Amino acid sequence: MMIFDLITGFLLVFAGRNLFWLCVGIVGFLIGVQCAVFFGFSNGWVTLFMAFALGSAGAVLAVIFEWFMVVFGVGFLGGGYLLMNVFPSAAPQDPNSWLIFVAGGIAGMCLMVIAFDWALIIISSLLGATLIVHAIYGPPQLRDLLFIGSVITGVAVQSLTISEVKSRRQHAH
Repeated sequence: MMIFDLITGFLLVFAGRNLFWLCVGIVGFLIGVQCAVFFGFSNGWVTLFMAFALGSAGAVLAVIFEWFMVVFGVGFLGGGYLLMNVFPSAAPQDPNSWLIFVAGGIAGMCLMVIAFDWALIIISSLLGATLIVHAIYGPPQLRDLLFIGSVITGVAVQSLTISEVKSRRQHAH
């Protein structure tokens, strides 16, 4: 899983906005893993099947229903996943931990509706940085620096694609 986390983390950090369908698929995969564990499936094959099924469904639906799936898949599910990772110690102990997920999901979805491009860039960079840091072993300070550096790099690189698209549109008119 470490290699998967690294590869998908880098893809999200550097191309989450451009590969929105992949972003939705990765979020679906991550949610599938958490759902399998939540429902008590500790068997690796069952967990992998659930993750792959949800990830594939998310990617296909993102291509068909682009705007809705990006807002729901990246905004709601990605925001929920991120907030659950911000408060990981509360989740297993609290029977109402799903409220943390829903709060993060609503915040992520609102961001997606208000500022679609920027929210997609920020959420995909945060998700990618989270995956990268989870795959790396080392002291917490190093992991914190890696997380911050990955987020900043991802936002900077992906924001260049917005500038390129806007400049192409201006030259076309």
